[in-house]
Amino acid sequence: MKQHGSIELFQYWDRLRDNRQAPKRTDIEPADIKSLLADTFILEKDGRGEAVFRLAGTRLCAVFGRALERDS
Repeated sequence: MKQHGSIELFQYWDRLRDNRQAPKRTDIEPADIKSLLADTFILEKDGRGEAVFRLAGTRLCAVFGRALERDS
């Protein structure tokens, strides 16, 4: 984690989790990290245990040239 954005996002996450393993979804306020959203992604495990994109920011999708989220 050498990038400023990664450090900033981790500090936000760490502050919200407050000694828990992770913050609650309701704790996260996108407006608080609006400058980081385009580069942010969330992964989840699918039924086979493989990581899939649940959410991917616009700059990340642009790098891959397509949307990365799975169809809901």
